[in-house]
Amino acid sequence: MPETPRLVFDRFLTASVKNRWDDLADIYAEDVTVEMPFTLPGVPRLTRGREELRRRFHAAGQVRRLVKAENVVVHETTDPSVLVAEFDLHGELNDSVFVSSYVMVMTIEDGLITYSRDYTDTAAAARRLKALSPAGSPAE
Repeated sequence: MPETPRLVFDRFLTASVKNRWDDLADIYAEDVTVEMPFTLPGVPRLTRGREELRRRFHAAGQVRRLVKAENVVVHETTDPSVLVAEFDLHGELNDSVFVSSYVMVMTIEDGLITYSRDYTDTAAAARRLKALSPAGSPAE
């Protein structure tokens, strides 16, 4: 019997904070679609496919490390395959600590994330990048 959406989300969060990028990618369906409508310039708003996510997870893991999740709230919906999750991820980037707040709307079928719409605090991310960039210019 496939895992419940809540258990899949719990595995997602565990793999994230343990920086296990392959385990994280494997939680997604092969043909997954991930939308990020409010993202920073240069970051794709739409990602299709598990292997593209895997590549992106590994690339991000080269520059930052996640250390814990807090303020996790999971909302079940009237559709048993859809859940909404709110959480904060704490991490380290270039000897600086950061917190990113997220809201994700996930569709989970047969134990895999098949669709996700991810919202994050892009203003905080932009401030972090600006602080890390030379002369205060936006980082690429």
